[in-house]
Amino acid sequence: MSDQQVRIVAKFTARAGKADELKRVLNAGVKPARAEAGCVHYDLYRSVEDGNVFLFHETWQDAQAVDIHGGQPHFKTLMADAEPLLAQPPEVIKF
Repeated sequence: MSDQQVRIVAKFTARAGKADELKRVLNAGVKPARAEAGCVHYDLYRSVEDGNVFLFHETWQDAQAVDIHGGQPHFKTLMADAEPLLAQPPEVIKF
Protein backbone atom coordinates (compact mmCIF):
# COMPACT_ATOMS: atom_id res chain seq x y z
CA MET A 1 0.00 0.00 0.00
CA SER A 2 1.28 3.50 -0.85
CA ASP A 3 1.03 6.75 1.04
CA GLN A 4 0.96 8.63 -2.26
CA GLN A 5 -2.12 10.72 -3.04
CA VAL A 6 -4.43 9.42 -5.75
CA ARG A 7 -6.13 11.78 -8.16
CA ILE A 8 -9.18 10.68 -10.12
CA VAL A 9 -10.95 12.15 -13.11
CA ALA A 10 -14.34 10.55 -13.78
CA LYS A 11 -16.43 11.55 -16.79
CA PHE A 12 -20.18 10.91 -16.84
CA THR A 13 -22.21 11.49 -20.01
CA ALA A 14 -25.99 11.76 -19.72
CA ARG A 15 -28.50 10.22 -22.09
CA ALA A 16 -30.36 12.78 -24.17
CA GLY A 17 -32.89 14.60 -22.00
CA LYS A 18 -31.46 13.21 -18.73
CA ALA A 19 -28.71 15.76 -17.96
CA ASP A 20 -30.58 17.70 -15.27
CA GLU A 21 -31.63 14.50 -13.52
CA LEU A 22 -28.06 13.18 -13.69
CA LYS A 23 -26.78 16.47 -12.28
CA ARG A 24 -29.04 16.03 -9.22
CA VAL A 25 -27.83 12.46 -8.71
CA LEU A 26 -24.16 13.41 -9.02
CA ASN A 27 -24.49 16.52 -6.85
CA ALA A 28 -26.01 14.40 -4.08
CA GLY A 29 -22.72 12.53 -3.78
CA VAL A 30 -20.45 15.55 -3.38
CA LYS A 31 -21.10 16.50 0.25
CA PRO A 32 -20.81 12.98 1.71
CA ALA A 33 -17.64 12.30 -0.32
CA ARG A 34 -16.05 15.50 0.94
CA ALA A 35 -16.86 14.40 4.51
CA GLU A 36 -14.85 11.17 4.14
CA ALA A 37 -11.64 11.13 6.19
CA GLY A 38 -9.45 10.32 3.17
CA CYS A 39 -10.88 12.99 0.88
CA VAL A 40 -8.52 15.87 0.06
CA HIS A 41 -10.51 17.37 -2.83
CA TYR A 42 -13.78 16.43 -4.55
CA ASP A 43 -15.45 18.66 -7.14
CA LEU A 44 -18.08 18.19 -9.83
CA TYR A 45 -18.09 20.18 -13.07
CA ARG A 46 -20.50 20.41 -15.99
CA SER A 47 -19.13 21.03 -19.47
CA VAL A 48 -19.88 24.46 -20.92
CA GLU A 49 -19.55 22.94 -24.41
CA ASP A 50 -21.81 19.92 -23.90
CA GLY A 51 -24.32 20.09 -21.04
CA ASN A 52 -24.63 16.30 -21.04
CA VAL A 53 -21.03 15.87 -19.82
CA PHE A 54 -20.04 15.97 -16.14
CA LEU A 55 -16.62 15.55 -14.60
CA PHE A 56 -15.60 14.61 -11.09
CA HIS A 57 -12.11 15.78 -10.14
CA GLU A 58 -11.01 14.08 -6.93
CA THR A 59 -7.93 13.82 -4.74
CA TRP A 60 -7.64 11.13 -2.06
CA GLN A 61 -4.99 10.70 0.64
CA ASP A 62 -3.98 7.27 -0.67
CA ALA A 63 -5.22 4.17 -2.48
CA GLN A 64 -6.86 2.87 0.70
CA ALA A 65 -9.02 6.03 0.88
CA VAL A 66 -10.16 5.38 -2.71
CA ASP A 67 -11.07 1.80 -1.81
CA ILE A 68 -13.02 2.97 1.25
CA HIS A 69 -14.84 5.58 -0.88
CA GLY A 70 -15.89 2.90 -3.37
CA GLY A 71 -17.52 0.90 -0.57
CA GLN A 72 -19.49 3.77 0.93
CA PRO A 73 -23.30 3.54 0.74
CA HIS A 74 -23.58 7.03 -0.77
CA PHE A 75 -21.17 6.07 -3.57
CA LYS A 76 -23.05 2.84 -4.30
CA THR A 77 -26.34 4.76 -4.38
CA LEU A 78 -24.88 7.39 -6.72
CA MET A 79 -23.65 4.75 -9.16
CA ALA A 80 -26.93 2.81 -9.08
CA ASP A 81 -29.04 5.94 -9.55
CA ALA A 82 -26.78 7.31 -12.31
CA GLU A 83 -26.61 4.11 -14.38
CA PRO A 84 -30.00 4.39 -16.15
CA LEU A 85 -29.32 8.06 -16.92
CA LEU A 86 -25.98 7.47 -18.66
CA ALA A 87 -25.34 7.31 -22.39
CA GLN A 88 -22.25 5.15 -21.71
CA PRO A 89 -20.36 3.79 -18.73
CA PRO A 90 -18.34 6.40 -16.79
CA GLU A 91 -14.75 6.92 -17.91
CA VAL A 92 -12.48 6.82 -14.86
CA ILE A 93 -8.77 7.62 -14.88
CA LYS A 94 -6.54 7.44 -11.80
CA PHE A 95 -3.32 9.41 -11.49
